[in-house]
Amino acid sequence: MLLFDFFRRNSLPRMPAPQAAAHAPQPDRPAREEALAQAVGEKASALFSHRKLLCAEAILVAVNESFGSPVSEEQAVGLAAGLTAGLGDRGCLCGAIAGACLAVGALCAKGGHAATRAAVRRESAAIHEAFTRRYKSACCRVLTKPVKDDKAAHSAQCAELTGFGAQLAVRAVLRLRPELLDCPEADLGGQGRLCGRIKWLLSFFCR
Repeated sequence: MLLFDFFRRNSLPRMPAPQAAAHAPQPDRPAREEALAQAVGEKASALFSHRKLLCAEAILVAVNESFGSPVSEEQAVGLAAGLTAGLGDRGCLCGAIAGACLAVGALCAKGGHAATRAAVRRESAAIHEAFTRRYKSACCRVLTKPVKDDKAAHSAQCAELTGFGAQLAVRAVLRLRPELLDCPEADLGGQGRLCGRIKWLLSFFCR
């Protein structure tokens, strides 16, 4: 009886109406997508510049980590290893293009679904076109010819190509799987991974 009397005299605070949240200002999605693409590009470029990973490896690792690591880092490096330096040091297809296409396939293709594989092919074509439009070639040998005798310039150029390839991959992934922009690892707000995961999970129950 005493407990009932307490709650009768001290009513609980009113919760805001559910529809109020729907009118809360939302962050500009295109700006968030571009910020993420830039951040992942910088990460991939840094992985290359610090000589931890080569072009295709750096792109797959950076993109993979930014979208929840569907494969382990060891697997990512292994998958991309043969694509570096123009396909096994042959100077053919630039590893930045190959790594970007591999990242899109790893995150977006479903082996049993022809439609998703076709979509990945279309995005891979778009990556190739955007890259060659900017750098005038997709061939590692052609791209590196002007800097082949300058180790520092060669490294700087390949770091740039790696960063741009990662940006293209992120944009392609978000076109095919826009929901990944809200995964915890894609949050650029600086919060910890555990905090981000908890917030992401709670968002499904608090909409």
